[in-house]
Formats: sequence, structure tokens, C-alpha cells
Amino acid sequence: MSNKLYERNRLEKLPPELKYYIAEFVPHNDNVPYPYIPEFKNIILDWYNKYRSWDTSGQIYRHYSKIYEIGISQDEIPFMKFAFKFYRNDSRFYSMTMNHAVGQFQKIAKRRL
Repeated sequence: MSNKLYERNRLEKLPPELKYYIAEFVPHNDNVPYPYIPEFKNIILDWYNKYRSWDTSGQIYRHYSKIYEIGISQDEIPFMKFAFKFYRNDSRFYSMTMNHAVGQFQKIAKRRL
């Protein structure tokens, strides 16, 4: 950290007791979501819509919340690891964007140099 006064902000100059007093009145959100959680949800959604051959309802799940409400059975969990492997392999060659209308990833080929 620099010791130059013009590079320090005003809050750093205050004594610690006053900093904690001010922090009580500043709104903040403690539960910051991890950046990879939405990607994991999209991977599960894609796998659920592509590879569940024993689901005879014909329903397309467009959001992870619907899958969460139904629940993922214990029989499906060992096969779910392949979804992450397939995504990792495909993301090397394709730009993967989630298309929620069909509940699957839209693959656009990356340009190789």
C-alpha cells in the first residue's frame, strides 16, 4: 500500500473505531454468489434436457429452478459428471451460450488461429 496521502481514500485515514461505526450504517450484501454457479446450473439444465432418455413426460425444462423443484434422483447423479466433461471438451472448440427457449446450449464454432 502506498504511503502517499493523495493516493489513500478518506475512509482509510479514519481511526478503526470510527470505520466500524460508519460500516454499521452502510448497506451491504454478505451473500455474494460465486461466478461459476450460474454456469453449473446451465450445464445441468443442458444435460437434463439432452440425455434423460427415461423421462417420458416430454417436458422441456427451461430453467434450473424447475429441475430443483422436481429433484434429481440418486440414479442420475453418477451420469451427471459426464455433463461437466462434455461441456469442458466442447467449450474448447465452441462458444457455448444457453438458449433457454430449448433448454440447451447453442454452440458457435470458435475461430482457431
